[in-house]
Amino acid sequence: MPYYMAAIESMDYQIGRLLDNIPMDELENTIIVFMGYNGSPGQVAQRPYTRTSSKGGLFQGGINVPLYVAGAGVSRTGSDDNLITSTDMFSTLAQVAGVDITQINDSKSFNHLLTSEGNHRDYQYSENDNGTNEQWTISNGNYKLWLNDASEEHMYNLAADPYERNDILTSTLSVEE
Repeated sequence: MPYYMAAIESMDYQIGRLLDNIPMDELENTIIVFMGYNGSPGQVAQRPYTRTSSKGGLFQGGINVPLYVAGAGVSRTGSDDNLITSTDMFSTLAQVAGVDITQINDSKSFNHLLTSEGNHRDYQYSENDNGTNEQWTISNGNYKLWLNDASEEHMYNLAADPYERNDILTSTLSVEE
């Protein structure tokens, strides 16, 4: 854990050095994008996450990562719960650079969210092949269905259970669920 925390501190310091050394006229025409990468490694996972619900899997601790965008043309502040995938970076950055396209294949631009509130996706899909089996998940932000090629299925109510501890398929589902 000390090495992991030192790596984070070093990254923070180096990003600060980079930003401090960009000339002001260039910085005024720059967008900074910072996105996490598939959660924390299991060896340094901290509560409420575990070694098995972090990086390398499809639990929220492995796929729900931070994304920060700041700079020229970004006027919106705060946070939201929009469903954005890493592939959305392609069309978003292309649109920011002046390309007149909002979607290509599975990349959907979220450029509109940089200046105003709105919705982005109705569903978010993720998949993983860990070498043992393949896994898939789809979520609408409130509910998440997880399954694998061994015919295991789990479903979570993320609004009530954000750390995916209670599989709602093992209980009687209500009309609301």
